[in-house]
Order: sequence, then structure tokens, then C-alpha cells
Amino acid sequence: MKYIITVILLTIIISSCHNKSKNGGYLINGIAENVSDSTKVLLYLYPKIDEIADSTFVINEEFQFKGNLSRPRLAHLRIIESRDDKTFWLENQQIDFIGKKGNFFNGRIKGSETQKESELLLKRKDSIFKEMEKLEAKVTEKNRDSLFEIYEKMQDVEIEINNKFIQDYPNSYESLTRLNWSKERMGSEKTSIVFSYLNSELKSTEEGKAIEEFISNNRNLKIGDKFVDIEQANIKGEMTKLSKIHKNYTLIEFWASWCGPCRSFNPELVEQYKLYKDKGFEIFGVSLDTDKEKWKKAIKKDGLNWENVSDLKGANNQAAVTYGVRDIPDNLLINEKGVIIARLIRGQKLEEKLKELFDDK
Repeated sequence: MKYIITVILLTIIISSCHNKSKNGGYLINGIAENVSDSTKVLLYLYPKIDEIADSTFVINEEFQFKGNLSRPRLAHLRIIESRDDKTFWLENQQIDFIGKKGNFFNGRIKGSETQKESELLLKRKDSIFKEMEKLEAKVTEKNRDSLFEIYEKMQDVEIEINNKFIQDYPNSYESLTRLNWSKERMGSEKTSIVFSYLNSELKSTEEGKAIEEFISNNRNLKIGDKFVDIEQANIKGEMTKLSKIHKNYTLIEFWASWCGPCRSFNPELVEQYKLYKDKGFEIFGVSLDTDKEKWKKAIKKDGLNWENVSDLKGANNQAAVTYGVRDIPDNLLINEKGVIIARLIRGQKLEEKLKELFDDK
């Protein structure tokens, strides 16, 4: 009898501890191997990835964070003044992290059910990621355009894997996040179908409402359609309209300071702009940034001397939603009548098109 009572008491204690963890918030127990004492560790929470949510110090290769979340969120751990980081799902549970100095990215996370689901999805996409890495390693100036097209097709395969996962895991915040990130690439019609898989709780979240708004507002503009005017603030804070700067031919360029491929194409755009701006060619940049200072610095560093605007809403930029921007870099070329005559045109293809429009007449 005494044994039975002891077992019951232990069960109650364990259960109450578990409930305390769940109701009392999250606890991150971190082990940072080979990291010196007093090294600062930063914690970021999506979507406010530019804001430090919390910070702490390493003591005896250990660190700890405590807090409370209303729902699971993607979190980001980073050693200060380094690129040593780890992105993972954080929820109101005890989360254990083990990572080595210089290799936080491959650190192990335990305790989060959403993280387990995320890792399952990554396993499904492992082969496609390896192929993408091979392509990136082969990129040169000569083959960049052709490899970029192959890369685009592989991204479509990745999205199909995501969509199957969403169908299999309709209650997972990982499913919600993947759909929110890929909605522009899929377009409103397909997004609407995949969105129907999610449960009602996920649909009522901030991201769920953003997806619903995208489905309602996205026009999936294509070649032959008339352009829709864009009005957003430039780096001086002045509201600027596309229609006010539109010339004979205008390239609407969707990009961001954090987008490596976008930045790699900028030198070519700068040269093409110099060659044809006096002949009636204009560029209207639309940034998917959220940090104004990083956006301004990128414009200055890359020498982008054309009009650049942004609403600083990131992937939810209203112009990007309207134009059905699926991924960046993306662009559209419009003629003197305001009709879209080309899309996703860059590199040699853009050079040949501009020559045809301005030099061969």
C-alpha cells in the first residue's frame, strides 16, 4: 500500500512539473561547448528577427533563457558578433540545446514537438537540398542564368514536398509557416487549396490572416496585363508612385538587402541603367526589407541610382502581394502603354531585350 501511494505521489509531482513547464513558459537549457565564459548569447523571436528578444551569458559552457509564449514561434540563437547561430522552434516546454563553438547551426534541439515536425520535413527535402548545393557550387558568370532556371524548378519541387507535409500535418505551426513563406511563389489559386488543409486555429493566427489576405488580393499579374500602380515610401520617407516615374520602358525590380542573388545581379543592372536611362529606360525598385537602415546601406553600397521604395513589411509588401511575387529576385518589364511585356528577365536576356528595344530600332 505504501508503495502504491509513493508511486501515485511521484506521478502527481512529475505531472505538476510538466504542467508548470507548459503553463509557466519555456526554459532553454543551453550547452555551448568550447565557448568562453562571459560570452553573450542572443535570442531572437520571429517575426521580429531584427530585435533582440533576450540575452544572457555563457558560464561554464552553459546558458539559460526563460520566458513565455502565447504560441510556438521560430526562435534564433546567436553568439554575439559572430555568425554562430541556430534557428529552431520554441514553445512553452523545457528545450535542451547542445552546440559547439563555430557549429551552432548543427546543434541539437530537444523538447519541442514542432521542432520534431520541422526536422521531419527537412529529412523529406534532404535530397533536393543536396542538389541545390551542387548547383550553387557550379555557378559562374557564364552559366548563371541557365543554372538559375534549374534552381527555380527545384524550388517548385521543394514546394510540392512542403504541400504534402502540410496535408499530413494540418495542426503544425511548421505547416503554417511553410505556406506563408511559399504563398507568393505558388499564387493565390494554389495557396487557397493548400490553406484549406490547415486547422481553424492556425487559420485564425496572424500568419493565417496574412495568407487569407493574399488569397483575396493577389492578382497574379502576367505578361499582357496592364500594370497596377505602386505607391510606397522612398528612402527619404517621401511617398512615390510608379506612374510618376514611368518612362518608355520601366523595370519593376523586387529585391531586398538580405537577398544574395538579388545583390549579385545589381552590378549588371547598374551598367544597363547607365546605358539606357537617357533613351527612356527606367528602373523602379521595390524592397522586401523590414530594416530601413540595412535597406539604405544596400542601396548606397550597390550604387542603385534609381527610385527605390518599400513599405518595410518584408514578404508581405503590398506591391509584392499585388504582383504575385513568388520569390526574389523577381521583376517585370512594362512598355510605354503600361503593359507587362516580360517577367523574370535578367542577365543576358535583359541585355538582349534592351538592345532590341533601344539599339535595333
